[in-house]
Amino acid sequence: MQPLIEKMLMDFETGKLSRRQLASALAALVATGAQAAPSAPDFRAVSVNHVTLRVSDVERSTKFYQDVFGMPLKTESPTLKLLALNKNCFFGVESVAGKSPAVDHFSLGIQGFKLDDAVAKLKKRGIQADVSKESLKFNDADGITVQLNAPDYPGYLP
Repeated sequence: MQPLIEKMLMDFETGKLSRRQLASALAALVATGAQAAPSAPDFRAVSVNHVTLRVSDVERSTKFYQDVFGMPLKTESPTLKLLALNKNCFFGVESVAGKSPAVDHFSLGIQGFKLDDAVAKLKKRGIQADVSKESLKFNDADGITVQLNAPDYPGYLP
């Protein structure tokens, strides 16, 4: 930016720009720079920890994903099956009464995740989060549920 400002000053000093043109150009440069300046992100996502599907028949859907993709069962309850993808990533298959099949939510593993800090950062942005013992959930701008937790979050059964 400095070379551009120096050029504008040189043009002003040599009569190529009027004082008004210089002032307008500098104001536009400052305004553009302020808008373009990147802000530091609140979080550093380092993994997709899990995705949970809401299904009509948890047993049928679990069998499908195990048969087609070879995902071993990590843990289960009557309404939720967690299928292992790797040490720190799983795939949830959940039956929720009264809700249609859909992607229920996805979870991002956040570097250095601290629950209280995450809640405060979201609150500063006007985002209300539902907090559990090691994670939180909130809706993005399109109403999609996002969960944040540590990258090694193991998942919990209801």
